[in-house]
Amino acid sequence: MTALLVLLTMLAGCQVSPYYASMERLGVSRGEVLAERVDAARDAQRRSQKALSSALSRLELALSASPSTFSREREALTQALETSRDAQRELAWRLEEADEAADAVFSQWREELDAYHDDRYRELSEQQLARSRARYAELRDALGASRDQMQPLTATLDDAALLLKHEENARDMAALGDRVSLMGDEMATLTTRAERIDRETDALVEALHDVRQ
Repeated sequence: MTALLVLLTMLAGCQVSPYYASMERLGVSRGEVLAERVDAARDAQRRSQKALSSALSRLELALSASPSTFSREREALTQALETSRDAQRELAWRLEEADEAADAVFSQWREELDAYHDDRYRELSEQQLARSRARYAELRDALGASRDQMQPLTATLDDAALLLKHEENARDMAALGDRVSLMGDEMATLTTRAERIDRETDALVEALHDVRQ
């Protein structure tokens, strides 16, 4: 029996919150809730990254815009940044939701260790619990690190947008152009991290879904 199988077939005798009690009456386990929330957090991370990349592209367009299109491109940059901030706020609360579900799953599992009569089975379950917690923690850290990396990029883009708002000639400043190039490198790092997160999340969610069928 795998760690994830144990995770989804845990006993229902422990006290649960009203939310989880109602979900379990509907046939939805805590593990299923966790799988859905992890998937939702990953989707929010994707949207955040895409929105931030779009904002960076808009900045590049604004810097190279002709006088006749500059105002339009600058406004598009402002809108792209707002979309990016909204996506990052969603990612933050999606991560909180996933953490809450993970805590519910692992707390229940930990409580059930005392129900074992055979020390060998208790030790096996304890090891499986530790591995599952570590697997979730690794994925959660990756999602959190991705969000943390987006924040300074967003702040820099905000500064650039403000500079363009008050000084139209700033679009020709070499220093700002150099910074755009550096931000492009940082976005590439984010993209690489996102691809790894996708693989890890797909594996985790697929395993959870396969077990409950």
